[in-house]
Amino acid sequence: MDDWKQKLEQFKTNGGSGSKPDKNEKQKSYINNGKNNKTNYAQGKNRGNNTQPYVGAPYNFVPFYDTVYKYHDKLTNHNDMKSDLITGEITYEVKAETPIMIDDGTKHFFTDTKGRYAIPGSTMRGLIRNNVQILGLSSFEDDIDDYALMYRNVAGGAEKKQYNHILGSKQLRVNDGNKSYGLGVLLNVHAGYVSNEGGKYVIYQTAVDSTKKEFEGMNYYVLSERKIINDYLKYKDKFTYGFFRQNGKSILQHEFRKFRRSEKNGRVHYEGDKNKEYQPYYEHVSYEVAHQKDIIAVGYPGEYKNEGFAVSTGKMNEKKAVYIIPEIDKNKESIPIPEEDVRAFKIDLNKKRNTLKQFGGEKYFDLPEEGKMRPVFYIQLDGRLYFGFTPRLRLFYDHTLKKGLKPELKRDGIDYAKALFGYTSPEKSYKSKLSFTDAVLEDNAGIGAEQKLILAEPKPTSYLDYLKQNKDTPVTYNTDGFELRGVKQYWLHKSLVQTDGGVINENAASTICPLREGTKFAGKIRFQNLTEDELGLLLWAVRLNEGSQMNVGKAKSYGYGRISVTIPKARKFDLQRAYQSDGILCLDPFDNIEIDQTIESYKTAINQYLGKKTIDELPHIRDFFDMKDSRRIPDDVDTRYMKIKNENHKNEYQSRTKPLPTVKTVINSDKDV
Repeated sequence: MDDWKQKLEQFKTNGGSGSKPDKNEKQKSYINNGKNNKTNYAQGKNRGNNTQPYVGAPYNFVPFYDTVYKYHDKLTNHNDMKSDLITGEITYEVKAETPIMIDDGTKHFFTDTKGRYAIPGSTMRGLIRNNVQILGLSSFEDDIDDYALMYRNVAGGAEKKQYNHILGSKQLRVNDGNKSYGLGVLLNVHAGYVSNEGGKYVIYQTAVDSTKKEFEGMNYYVLSERKIINDYLKYKDKFTYGFFRQNGKSILQHEFRKFRRSEKNGRVHYEGDKNKEYQPYYEHVSYEVAHQKDIIAVGYPGEYKNEGFAVSTGKMNEKKAVYIIPEIDKNKESIPIPEEDVRAFKIDLNKKRNTLKQFGGEKYFDLPEEGKMRPVFYIQLDGRLYFGFTPRLRLFYDHTLKKGLKPELKRDGIDYAKALFGYTSPEKSYKSKLSFTDAVLEDNAGIGAEQKLILAEPKPTSYLDYLKQNKDTPVTYNTDGFELRGVKQYWLHKSLVQTDGGVINENAASTICPLREGTKFAGKIRFQNLTEDELGLLLWAVRLNEGSQMNVGKAKSYGYGRISVTIPKARKFDLQRAYQSDGILCLDPFDNIEIDQTIESYKTAINQYLGKKTIDELPHIRDFFDMKDSRRIPDDVDTRYMKIKNENHKNEYQSRTKPLPTVKTVINSDKDV
């Protein structure tokens, strides 16, 4: 008798079950389960008797102003030559107060076309433009992508109920012969094949509509790695999962060795020997099924009765499954994927690029290339399509990011940022009146030590940080009327943040070779046809207030890239001197600009609009300068990332229930409260 047929007979004899687990062992798994260590730990540090779980981040948010200041309707022409319009040049100097890293696409510092270390003009332009938007009460609408974020909520959080509803997650009682047991299923998740056809993506259905009546839309099979390995250890010469052991080696996440048991946190965990060469895959296979849902054999194509694909996803610590997807049926109606969902999926993938290194790389989790096809999991529910490459897939939020921007912050019209930096719209465009040169190295303090760091980026999916919260229930991107919290800014650090000395995951780490603190750069901003208030705002955005500093480049969360910016010289073109009536050529038709006086001219203009309050008194302007004040830098313990596991073995990030504290709260955290 063939091995797989013999195994089928065994399934029939045992009612579909293998050997029963030892009752005592099962009870051990519940020992101490649910006990909770209620020891409190301080937010950053103990302050008297007032301690609470830490909630914080290396960044915070400067709130948007109530409305966009539309300061005039008519833009100046670039070729105008009027005495009340100002053309000239600002020379600025940048000093690195901490080691600085501006990436050139590798681990090395950026160099210009002459091979000199430099801060690109585009980098300085982006930094100053952001300052202009905040100080000039300008719109951020053009900086916010209008796409739907994606989320997965397996363990908990505000979206757990909604997430499980969309997936159709349920525990069912299943009867196989004489045995009845509980089984977790995802009733709404289907398997299929996504194809790239001329840049358009469609999903094809499979030949199987459901593996079992009770499973509704589940048309794929779930096969535990533990079962495969246990079968090999038990049967060996009659092993029927030969596909997973190729050339004597495992292609599973675990090796074909006996599982160890270890006590952790009061629970019994099963840990097999990890396969260090494991990579996620999807491969053409053949297979056999018992009781409609139990895979009893998996081999190469043509070896068994049924054809399909074996899908093994990213690395997981312990529990691991392989999914068997039945063969395609192109006679069934295909499902087109909307272009806006493809775009949102691609943006989400790009933002997770560094994280995906440790799970097999970006390519495995991407949609297929032109003319290619691959297995996919998807959900069709309430007129919405969701798709991904694991059954517990990431879902699109109901609302796009831009829905969180109030109408008053979206209105059409020219603001200071558009007038200075230009803009493009379907109706018309306006060229920038500013030109930024690279800030070239002037004084090199030397190259610092090479560092390996996890350069995690803050993600908008962290709704407790990015969205305004209420006191009752968490606000997410599924909440009608949600509001974005403001403009993200990184905190300054007094020095480089010391890592906790743990082992860095090489796949997720980035290597940087920064320049040392003390390194100096110099660059220029050339401007054309600015009004006096526009020039005043630009100068303020470059220099900021006394004691203000900024951060730029990579690894800002670790304290890299804290810079001070000064303006040693600012000059404007004098039309009368350049074009004297006596015809004598003037070789230096420039006047020095009174920087403080010109900044005050902007403040005077904007204060007339504000009325009762001055620009310096606005709460969001105060928050901005509090975050830039080099004399009031918060302690690192108050601006660190929340830990995956702290000294009390708690996941600070996942267990949090409170939103990010305000800028004012963090700044005042060193005071007695």
